[in-house]
Amino acid sequence: MTLDVAAPKHAPEAGKEEDMASNDAEMPSHQALSEEIREIAKHLATLRRDVEGLTGQLKRSGEHQIERAQDKASEAVTAVETAVRRDPVTALGIALGLGLLLGIAIRR
Repeated sequence: MTLDVAAPKHAPEAGKEEDMASNDAEMPSHQALSEEIREIAKHLATLRRDVEGLTGQLKRSGEHQIERAQDKASEAVTAVETAVRRDPVTALGIALGLGLLLGIAIRR
């Protein structure tokens, strides 16, 4: 019967040793996971900078396109004004014809 009494005293110690061995075995995986998380964080920071850079480029490109469109529209208005001043009767006839065609198209 002394064997039964001795067994419980050693059983908890054996369990602690197994837990410690288990924790030691898990340490590298935790370290590897931590390293992967750091790498992912670095990649996310790089990605964020890249996206911010692309956003800036798109904004500048859009602003440039708007400026070009405004310039073209301004040139077109200037050309029409010049044509109307040079030959107002022809411009009036063209406007009348376009108005008539537009009125017919809308009526249908």
